[in-house]
Amino acid sequence: MTDTDKIPVLLVDDRPENLTALEGLLESMWIDIFKATSGNEALSLSLKHDFALVLMDVRMPDMDGFETAELMRAHPKTIRLPIIFVSAVMKDTKHQFKGYETGAFDYLLKPIDPIILRSKVRVFCDLYQQRQMLELHEQQLEAVISERTTELNSTLDNLRESEKRFRDLLASVTSYMYTVVMDDGRALSTLHGAGCLAVTGFSAGEYAANPDLWYRMIHQDDRQAVLDAAQRVLSSKTADTFEHRIQHKDGSIRWVQTTLVPRVAPDGELLSYDGVITDITERKRAEEKILGLNEELEQRVRERTKELERRNYELEQMNKVFVGRELRMVELKERIKVLEEKPT
Repeated sequence: MTDTDKIPVLLVDDRPENLTALEGLLESMWIDIFKATSGNEALSLSLKHDFALVLMDVRMPDMDGFETAELMRAHPKTIRLPIIFVSAVMKDTKHQFKGYETGAFDYLLKPIDPIILRSKVRVFCDLYQQRQMLELHEQQLEAVISERTTELNSTLDNLRESEKRFRDLLASVTSYMYTVVMDDGRALSTLHGAGCLAVTGFSAGEYAANPDLWYRMIHQDDRQAVLDAAQRVLSSKTADTFEHRIQHKDGSIRWVQTTLVPRVAPDGELLSYDGVITDITERKRAEEKILGLNEELEQRVRERTKELERRNYELEQMNKVFVGRELRMVELKERIKVLEEKPT
C-alpha cells in the first residue's frame, strides 16, 4: 500500500498536546492523519477531504464538538461522516445522548485506552475501504452500463436503418410472380412470391391460408373480365396479358398488369401456369392525367375555334357593310359624272 492509499482520518482538539498524543497512539496504523485545533478548521478540512473518521474533542472554545458535529450533519458532503467524540465528560447518560443526537457514531472516554481506540478506528477504516470499493464498483458498473447502452443504441440505430432500407426496398417492388398448379383442369394450389406483400399488401401466408383471396381482391367491376381472360389462357394454352384493378389490403385501389404463361406437358395437358403481376398504378395515373390534359386542351381548342368563328363572322359582316358602302359610292360618283356631262 502506498502513501496515496492511506486512509484519511481527522483529529480535532483545541490542545496541540492532545492531538500529538492521539497521533502517537495511531502511528502504527496505515492512516493519513489530518489535525484541526478548532471547530471551524475541522469544518473547512472536512469539506476539502473525504475522511473515513473524525475523532473530535467535545470541549473546545468558540465552537464545541457538539456544535461542530451539528454543522457537519447539516452539509450534504459531510452528512454521513462518522464522528467519535473524545471526552472525559461523557460518562453520564445525558452527555452520551446529546452526542448521539448531534450525529456522533460513538465516543471514547479519557484517559483513552489505546487498544479500544485502535479497534474502533480500524472498524471505521474498514467500512471506509468497503465504501470506496463499492463506489469504485459502482463507477465501473456505470461505465459498463454506459458502454452497453451505447452499443444497444448503436444496434437499435442499425436496426432502424435496416428497417427503413427494407421498407424503402419493399416500396420499390412493383412486380411479383405466382404459380398455379393444375390437375385435370382444376387448380390444386397457388404459390405466391414474397413480392406480393409490396404489391397487394397481403403476404404469401395469407394467400395460402385463404385460397379465394386472389379473387376477392379483384375489383368487383373487373372480376368477370379477369375470369374471361384466365379462361382464354387455359383454353388456348397461350400466354396473355391484361390489365385490371385490385383492392390493396389498406383499402386503396391499385391498377395491375397480369401476364399469364401456361406450362404445358408434351401430351398437351396443362400442368400449371405462371403469373406475373405488375403494379401499374402510377402509369395509369399518368395516363389519366395526360387524358385529362388532352381533354382540357381539346376543350380549349373548341372554345378558341368558336371564338375565331365568331370573330370571322363579325369581320365578314363588317366587310359586307364596307363593300356595300363602296358600291354605293361608285354608283353615286357615276351619277354625278352623268349629270356633269349633260348640256345646260
